[in-house]
Amino acid sequence: MQSITDKDPAAFNEVYDKLYRKLFLFAKSLIYDTEEARDIVAESFFKLWTQQKQFSNMAHLQVYFYTVIKNACIDYLRKDKLRTKIENQLIKAGNVQENVIELKFQEAELVQLLYERINQLPERMQQVFKLTYLDGYTRSEIAQMLNLSENTVRNTNAAAMKALRLTLGAEQLLILISLAGTLQLAN
Repeated sequence: MQSITDKDPAAFNEVYDKLYRKLFLFAKSLIYDTEEARDIVAESFFKLWTQQKQFSNMAHLQVYFYTVIKNACIDYLRKDKLRTKIENQLIKAGNVQENVIELKFQEAELVQLLYERINQLPERMQQVFKLTYLDGYTRSEIAQMLNLSENTVRNTNAAAMKALRLTLGAEQLLILISLAGTLQLAN
């Protein structure tokens, strides 16, 4: 034991040969990772070499190793648990992001469909519908801009909605109209 304290390489190698396998199996039984268990045991021998500890007998030295290795394994498991938690959060965030991207893609397809159907309407109907639902103007503002009565604007929008409902279907038209706020931001 005095040779270990004196950093005698021959004594150190003898202890290494005698204890390594037992210490490795102990570490591996705690963390189930062969490479990490090897690293932890190697680090425990490095700590022994760099510390100024005195050991009264081999049992005392083994208790030292078991304590150092146990603590290193606990640290490893904590870090691994945290890493796993972070990875799971990143995976969830990625899935959420993929869902958002898919939703945005579907919205873009619906917007494209709406624009195609609007462009098939007569010119005046297109103009009134776009000003109302895409640009967000009020009936009175549109009436002033186009030199129409508010009643004409209302009737033109009703006719446009009816035409769009016939080509898109009532459900799809409702979805598209609900996207009108999004569409206003896009223009």
